[in-house]
Amino acid sequence: FLMFFYRPTAAQAWDDMQALQTAVGFGLIVRNMHRWAAHLMVLSVFLHMARVFYHRAYKPPREFNWVIGVMLLQLTLLLSFTGYLLPWDQLAIWAITVGSNMARATPVLGHEGPGFQLLNLGGYDLITSGSDARFLLLGSRFVGEETLNRFYILHCVAIPLVAAGLIAIHFWRIRKDGGISQPL
Repeated sequence: FLMFFYRPTAAQAWDDMQALQTAVGFGLIVRNMHRWAAHLMVLSVFLHMARVFYHRAYKPPREFNWVIGVMLLQLTLLLSFTGYLLPWDQLAIWAITVGSNMARATPVLGHEGPGFQLLNLGGYDLITSGSDARFLLLGSRFVGEETLNRFYILHCVAIPLVAAGLIAIHFWRIRKDGGISQPL
């Protein structure tokens, strides 16, 4: 529903969000339900991981499923991160700027992080400000239209497809491992 009224371009994204909230029937309700459901999903995944950890359900034979669950937690946080930019307001732009600046300090993959010198081939640095983790995330050196388009595709297509596949594997492993674990 939200995709019918949203265009991921710098010139139209903010106006589309405003129109969705004011001119589209039930638009404000659907947008707010989407936003609150995202917050609840992050909380639910965290609480589920805490329960699994507390019950020590990450131990054999469930250790593979624990790894899948950690990957699903990371995808959930990435969904939240990519969706944050889509309203294209000042708060979102600066939040993504700060968040992506942290990627510059990623070990080995960030040009300001420890170990980036390890990726040096014949005196040529493979990791520079134009090829590091931040550039990969944003699609350019700064938050702009490329970033908005990249985050839209990640948020609506790529991450949900990967998450759906991992959820299928996660549920299959639960069945294969004998159901959910019981408290100790």
